[in-house]
Amino acid sequence: MDGKRTSAAKVSGRAAWPVGAAVALNLVPIVGVLFWGWSAFALIFLYWLENVVIGGRTLISMAASGLAGRSANLLGVFFFCAFFTVHYGLFCYGHGSFVVGMFAGDALDAHMLDLAGAARALFAQQPNLSWGLASIALWQTVLLILFVVRGEAAKTDPLSLMGAPYPRILILHVAIIFGGFLLMVLNEPLAGLVVLALVKTAFDVREANGEPVFAFPAAALARAGDAASRRDDA
Repeated sequence: MDGKRTSAAKVSGRAAWPVGAAVALNLVPIVGVLFWGWSAFALIFLYWLENVVIGGRTLISMAASGLAGRSANLLGVFFFCAFFTVHYGLFCYGHGSFVVGMFAGDALDAHMLDLAGAARALFAQQPNLSWGLASIALWQTVLLILFVVRGEAAKTDPLSLMGAPYPRILILHVAIIFGGFLLMVLNEPLAGLVVLALVKTAFDVREANGEPVFAFPAAALARAGDAASRRDDA
């Protein structure tokens, strides 16, 4: 019995540390706003930069999945990787241009289409923002390592991985952009930050647990349907 409890504790510890890391790294933006003077635009732009890092992690995951043996046709793997790079790159570019055009205001002396120039100007104004980007890069590296260590690379295929980032980014960044408007209109940076941080942390915690990020709405609907069926049967 003691052996079973020890084994369960080890499993629990292995499951808990990615969640703890997700929460800890999501505290960096709060520190940035409270102590380093990050602006609302800086926070939103940082979360946009996460899109780019996620794209890099996804591209590496696609290549790892292909090399793991699920896809024997390496030419097909190369095609999917190249297609994802172009399509996702254009997606991120359009999203980034929107973010700069809507939220930068007079804070940057850069055109909304010059995202590299906007990033250089923003990081020059707020150098501590690099800590936020480093925390994002570190977290995505952790997720990539978990993807390989858990054996998920051998269980998936590049085509499935190629579409994985889009739903998460679309829903997450609708919340972020909505929160950004609240930050601008209501001038409540702390309240807006709490909303953005909680939403993003919830997504990252589920991903750290290896759970489908969007499984909980479907599960909730299924439970509600089962309950309704039982009431009808009664």
